[in-house]
Amino acid sequence: MSSDPAHAPDSGASVNASGDPSGARGSRLISRLLPPAIRLWLHTQLDHIEGLEFAIDGKDRQILGGYLPGVTLVARQAVYRGLHLSQAQVSAADIRVNLPQVLRGKPLRLLQPFPVEGQVTMLTADLRASLQSSLLGQGLRDVLTQLLAGTDPAVSLDPWLGDEQAHAAVDIALETDRLTLRWPGRSPLAEALELTTGLIMQDGRWLCLRQPVMRRLPATGAPSPPVALADTAFDLGPEVNIRDLSVGPEGIDLVGLVRVIPAD
Repeated sequence: MSSDPAHAPDSGASVNASGDPSGARGSRLISRLLPPAIRLWLHTQLDHIEGLEFAIDGKDRQILGGYLPGVTLVARQAVYRGLHLSQAQVSAADIRVNLPQVLRGKPLRLLQPFPVEGQVTMLTADLRASLQSSLLGQGLRDVLTQLLAGTDPAVSLDPWLGDEQAHAAVDIALETDRLTLRWPGRSPLAEALELTTGLIMQDGRWLCLRQPVMRRLPATGAPSPPVALADTAFDLGPEVNIRDLSVGPEGIDLVGLVRVIPAD
C-alpha cells in the first residue's frame, strides 16, 4: 500500500472499534486515526457508556474523503441526556464527516443528516433511572397536563408535581402493552396519583396513549374510582419512524429509524 493517503488504493476497508482493519488491505492511516476520533465524538454526545463496539465499512478512497458508506454500532449501559439504555444495536449509512480536518488534529464533525436504524432496549431499571432526568420529568409533566386538561371537575397537579424535584419520586411498573406511573404525595399521609395507559406507535411518528386511566390512592382506605381519560397522541417529529414498540414486564424495545441532524 502506498504511504501517500492521496494515492491510497481504492481497497475495501472495514475498521473496528479497536482500530484494527478487518480487511488485509485496510488503510493504516484510517485504522489509526478514525476509530479514536469516532469514539471521542460518541463520548462527547453521551453522559455515560460502559460498552462500545463499532465497525466502519467502505473503500479507503471514500473514507479518506470523509464519506462513510456504513457504520454499525453496539452500545451497552449508555446514558444520553439522562435517558438510560441497556443496549442499542444500530447501523447508519451515507455519513459525511470532516475527515481531512480530523487528520490534521481537528475534532470530528458531522456534515450532513443521515439515517440511523436499529433496536434500543430500556429495562424497567433504566426507565426508573430515566424518570429522574429533567428531560423525561418535564415530558411527563406535559403529558399529564394535557391528559387532565379536560377532566371535570378539573384536577390540579400541584399536590404531586408542584415541586420541581417531584419527577425524582415517580415510580413505574410495566405489563404487556401497558405501563403504570405513580406519583407519591408530599407527605406519608397524602394521597398518591396513579396513571395507567396503553402505549403504541401509529404511523411511525405518533406515540399514542390508549385508554389512559387515572386514580387517586389515599394513604389509608379504598382508592377513588378510576377516571377514564381521552386517548392522546404525541408527534415525535418527521425525523422519526418507529416500526415496532414492544412493552413487556421487563422493559421496552424500540425498533425503527431516526434521521440524525448535525448540530450547527
